[in-house]
Parts: sequence; structure tokens; C-alpha cells
Amino acid sequence: MNKHTMRLVAGVGAGTLAITGLLAAAAPAALAGTVTPNVTCSLPLGQGDKSGPMSVTVDGPTTAKPGETVDLKITLGASPATSPAPLSGIKMTPSIDFDLSGGATGKVTLAGPQTTIDIPANVPIQSPPFSVRFQVPATADGTVELTPTKTTTATVTPYGNFETPCTVTSGSGVAAGIAVENSPETATLSASPGSVEAGKETTLAGTNWTPGATATPSLCAVDGTACNPAGLSANTLSIAAGGALSGTVTVAAGTADGSYSVQVTDGTRTASTPLTVKKVDVPVAQRKVTLSKSTVRPWTFVKVSGENFTPNTLIALAGVQGANPTFNFGVAWTDKHGKFSSWILVTSKKTTGITAVEIDTSFKFDKLGMAGITVK
Repeated sequence: MNKHTMRLVAGVGAGTLAITGLLAAAAPAALAGTVTPNVTCSLPLGQGDKSGPMSVTVDGPTTAKPGETVDLKITLGASPATSPAPLSGIKMTPSIDFDLSGGATGKVTLAGPQTTIDIPANVPIQSPPFSVRFQVPATADGTVELTPTKTTTATVTPYGNFETPCTVTSGSGVAAGIAVENSPETATLSASPGSVEAGKETTLAGTNWTPGATATPSLCAVDGTACNPAGLSANTLSIAAGGALSGTVTVAAGTADGSYSVQVTDGTRTASTPLTVKKVDVPVAQRKVTLSKSTVRPWTFVKVSGENFTPNTLIALAGVQGANPTFNFGVAWTDKHGKFSSWILVTSKKTTGITAVEIDTSFKFDKLGMAGITVK
């Protein structure tokens, strides 16, 4: 891989996280351009949708080989998204969706590592820099272009676990370009998607294989050792006359979650590609809290409504300043659909939010939703 790096700069719209854009790279193989798309983000805790610009810088290689995995560093500017209450020690995991064009087509989602941040109240959220890994498609030919289509942040907060998607609505463009250097004598291999559940299939693709030969896949440890053909319970792999490998492999049912590699051999040539086996998390509907008034004077009754809570459950309502109660309380009871409406008397100017917390049969407080409020 060329050791020169490219520096890409762009902007995106609202949300805790988003990415796009490109500033001219030093290497002649890199693409150049700047885009500022509009993004609509669906924010949790009844905040609705927000949009606006946000800068982003991407550092990574300008060239790579087919099937190679490269590192990209993402540095984001301040987002238009805000939190209605200050939050400390929040765990956040970002991910970015791209459309591929140019030297390859398709879609890819790149996830960064979990990090811990502090979020002040009513201040544009600043996400820390993070790194992602991108596998160049094994069939890539020419410059692979990445255009952002959506970003998502998964957060763990005192008010529950949330996902905040930010979808590009207009004005997007190429955010990164990697020139692919193909070596005709080297077999290539890639998997899409690169993460599957046990018992599910992924599609393999590659070039420079022996035409007409039989492709035999195995599931191996992430370092390429301990290969086991039985780790893949089925496959439809074939090699065309031009040496292109295509088809699917199915991960054997009962395979433990973890990082693996898929190795394919045709008797003459061998190549591997990373594969993650992970059970898909079933999305849980976010608990939503809305208020009849978002700005009030002290000693005002406010109607609190909620949905997506546990049906037929007692709800404790409380005014808070951040995570601290302001001694404004109320109660509610959800109906069979998990909805409720009740009133709370807001007295304190310190109140920045109204929380709705489920109380289970052991009187343990759990499963919380919140809406922001201004008292003045």
C-alpha cells in the first residue's frame, strides 16, 4: 500500500454524528472535492428532528490492493444536535454508511469503537475523533469512491440506550477516493456483508482465480489458522472463465459470536477475508416523552404524555436538573398499548427536564424516558 496519506475535509448536517466531504489529496491517485450535504437526524427523548452543517476530516491511504483492509481516521466538528440535560460518562459508538461508486459498487457500514464522552446541556455536541476499518472490495478496479448516506450513534445514557440516525437528504457527494492497485497474479477475496449471524450467508467475490476450478471455503481463526471447512455449512461458489470468483457461503448454525476469517482455495491459489459472526440486535422502540408546554413559568401544570413504555405499568414522573431531582413529582399508569398521559406541577426554575420512569413490581426504578423543558 502507498504510505502517503490523503486528507479529506467536508461537512454534513445535524446529528450526534455524520460524515462527508473531500479535500484534495497529495497523491495524484486520490480524488478531490468538497461537499456539504443536508442531513436530517431523528433525535431521542422527544427532541424531534434537527439539521445543520458539521465539518469532518478524514485521514487514510490513497491506494490499496483489492480485498485489502485499510484504516480511516474520522475527526468531526461540532454538531447542531444538543442534549436537554448535561450528561457525564456517556458511552457512544459511531457508525457511518457509504454508497460505493467508481471502481466498485454497493453499500458499506463502517463502525468505530465505543468511546466515553461528557455532553453539556444545550451545547452543540462534539464527538471525539475515531477510527474505522474499510475493506476494499476484492473485485474493485480503478478508484473506489465513498459517498456518505447516513450516520448513526448508539449511546448508553442514564435515560436509556438510544440510536440516533442522521440521513443525508440532499447535497451529498464523494467523500473519499482510494485508487486500487490490482496485481494480476494475486487472487483476491472479500465478503459482503462482513458481519453475519450464525446460520446466515454472506456473499464472496474475488478476482484472479483459476478459471473453472473448484473453490473450497473454510472458516478460520482471525489469524488464518485453525481452518475448518465444516464451519461453513453450505456454499454456492464458482469461478468464471475470466477468473472471477462469486457466490455465497453460509456460516454453520451454532458458531460462536466473534472475529473469524474465510479462506478459499482452488487448488492452486488461496486468499482470505475477515468475517465477524454476531447475533443481530433486535431494535427496541425508544420510549418517547412529550410535554404540552416546553417553556413555562414556575408553578405551572404541564401535561406529560408517553409512548413505547411497558403496558399496564406504574410510571413515576419527576422534574430534574441533569440527573438531579428538583422535587417536582407526579405519577401515571400506562394503558395496554404502553401509552400514558398525566399532569405534573413544575415549580422550580432549576428544572431542565421531565423524566418518566417505569416502576416494576419490586419497586425498582427502570426504563426511563425524558423531555426537556425551560422554566423561567
